[in-house]
Amino acid sequence: MIDFTKLIELYISRKDKFKKAEERLKRREVFFEEILAIEKNTNLSWNQKRVMKDSAAQKLTGNGLATYEFVDYYCRHPDFINFEIISPMVAFWDQTLIKTYDDEKQIIKLEFNTIVYWKEKFFSFLSCALLFFAIFFFGNYGNTIINFISSNFYISSEVIGIAYLAFILVLVGIFFFFTFLFLTLLDLKRLVK
Repeated sequence: MIDFTKLIELYISRKDKFKKAEERLKRREVFFEEILAIEKNTNLSWNQKRVMKDSAAQKLTGNGLATYEFVDYYCRHPDFINFEIISPMVAFWDQTLIKTYDDEKQIIKLEFNTIVYWKEKFFSFLSCALLFFAIFFFGNYGNTIINFISSNFYISSEVIGIAYLAFILVLVGIFFFFTFLFLTLLDLKRLVK
């Protein structure tokens, strides 16, 4: 079966794929150099090293949610190539995971907290469904609502129509945001091994 998201990604990134790969390589080289420098520095306490490693991981991923423990786990995991992209997505859903550590305080295994995972899944689906029905309701009864507001508050129906359209567009944007979150939550099963 054809994966349309990969086709869209190939179409969008066909022009500058080598430039992006080179930039990714440079970011990774800088990241590993920073981690080695932090590890070699004996003047830093364990907490200071952890904080600096987290900052290096955030600099690599470009995301404030990323932590060094997730970046390190996905870097060591042989099934994942783009660890700097995957780790912030997994870190966002951190509360749905059970992390198992080794003696060196590195993650060696990620598992789902099934109750929390299904609860998050249910609530994110419910949010998407409620927003979809709100868009459907306000879309169907738009003319009635605009006429009601314009006749009762003595405001021009054109002005109310523009404000109403902006309201609908905000609802659509929020719907797409929650749909994206729901899809990343569904994709989490593939990313947690």
